[in-house]
Amino acid sequence: MFSKKLNIKSMYLLLLLAVGISSCSTEDALLSVDAPMAVSFDESAVRVEVEETTTYDVVVSTLKASTTDIVVDLEVTTDPGADFYSMTPSVTIPAGQLSGSSTLSFNHSLLEFGKELELSIGIADSTRNNGVILNEERTSTTITFVKKCTLNDVVVSITTDDYPEETLFQLFDVTSDPNGELLFQSPTYDDYPEQTVTQQLCLGTGNYAIVVYDLWGDGIVGGGFSVSVNGNEEVPLTPVTGSSAVAFFDIL
Repeated sequence: MFSKKLNIKSMYLLLLLAVGISSCSTEDALLSVDAPMAVSFDESAVRVEVEETTTYDVVVSTLKASTTDIVVDLEVTTDPGADFYSMTPSVTIPAGQLSGSSTLSFNHSLLEFGKELELSIGIADSTRNNGVILNEERTSTTITFVKKCTLNDVVVSITTDDYPEETLFQLFDVTSDPNGELLFQSPTYDDYPEQTVTQQLCLGTGNYAIVVYDLWGDGIVGGGFSVSVNGNEEVPLTPVTGSSAVAFFDIL
């Protein structure tokens, strides 16, 4: 009887030992497997003022360096138009490094002063299918870019009435020609009834005239226009009572 109990106890101890050895082996094996590489953008949002040679590096980083290159494919989710920018649609994080980048270039000549464009970029599914996972903090990045004024920042403010489709303005350079050289003509403000709409322009030193029109000829009821230069008001709020109104201002 005693021998049977001893044998049963011995078998039980051997079973526990076997399970323990098996568990340790499994755990050690799992710990030896490389964890998935988590990647994310360095910035979730950024604003870039674009000059002729401006570029911006879209940086993707990982918390742990890999023994091989990590190629992160990018996809555009909000596109302002491919003519406005160019970039390589992937980022390579070199082996042993924690980050890599793709350089974003801008088409300066096509950008307009004061008109902000938005480019949003995410990490493509093809990258995740290769065993790379996303750091949930910054799974996408948005680059807002606008043409930088390197001269004088001129803002024309137009306050419309309930017939905005009748309103537009023209800006003339009258520095050397009293009849004026047309520099800019706005569209009519069809979609902005009884609102103040701004137009940013970039101008050098000189003498200027602004003409605001009411195409019906009965004026902008309760509205008008003003002009500021580098944040200083040069033309105070001016009414338009007939078919047009004109104001002059100088940039020294």
